[in-house]
Amino acid sequence: MKKTLSIIAVSIALAWTASAQKQELYGPGEFNLLGYGMYIDPDSGDEDWHGGAELNYFMTRNVGFGVNTHMGDFKGSFFDNVAGDMYLRFPLGKLPLAPYAVGTGGYDLEESLWFGGGGGGAEWRFSKTFGIFGDIQWLFYEGGNDGVAIRMGIRLGGGQ
Repeated sequence: MKKTLSIIAVSIALAWTASAQKQELYGPGEFNLLGYGMYIDPDSGDEDWHGGAELNYFMTRNVGFGVNTHMGDFKGSFFDNVAGDMYLRFPLGKLPLAPYAVGTGGYDLEESLWFGGGGGGAEWRFSKTFGIFGDIQWLFYEGGNDGVAIRMGIRLGGGQ
């Protein structure tokens, strides 16, 4: 049964993607809302799962910026941090895939310290308005405790 459901899900995704290839999926003037899960593993070993959201805008097909926040627990402040991201993406022709580089900088409200980082990822678009993404970044925190952050989520929006 699991095999049959997997085959059906993959077939639907491929058919959806094939219809998406007939249109330009990545363009200038895009506003996107991202929802994601994030795993953070700092040097201290205090790894943790977080949920987050981002609003971003692509000025050109390749260059964009965003603002985001994520929450790791329900203690302390509602938002654990606020950050800004810069993106440099590289859509692969008419394929629904766009690898990207990302740089981030922000402030941790619970720990009262600054952080920054960089990494890369990829987005797969099923249509102009819906996609999935994943990325990995190395984060540098003021005072140490640097570590890796892995995000996976959905992207809604797009269009001009």
